[in-house]
Amino acid sequence: MMKKSIKISCPGGLEPRPIAELVQVASKYESKIYLETDTKRVNAKSIMGMMSLNLANGDLLTVSADGNDEEGAMQEIQSFLKDKLNLVS
Repeated sequence: MMKKSIKISCPGGLEPRPIAELVQVASKYESKIYLETDTKRVNAKSIMGMMSLNLANGDLLTVSADGNDEEGAMQEIQSFLKDKLNLVS
């Protein structure tokens, strides 16, 4: 199991389209992938769960992946959050 904490920088909040793209990224992997904040833990492959996460500026987000392709999953999700969504401060 791998875990990585990331500080979120998204003053305007996260829109539905990027959330859907993140779900697609997570769904490519067999590993179980979860995103959690202080108050909620959701399956990164669930669009409804991801929509309910309500990420706010300054939140600490923990990404966890567990499975035989966890390294690749963790790398791609981190890259997606940082490079595509510019969410990492």
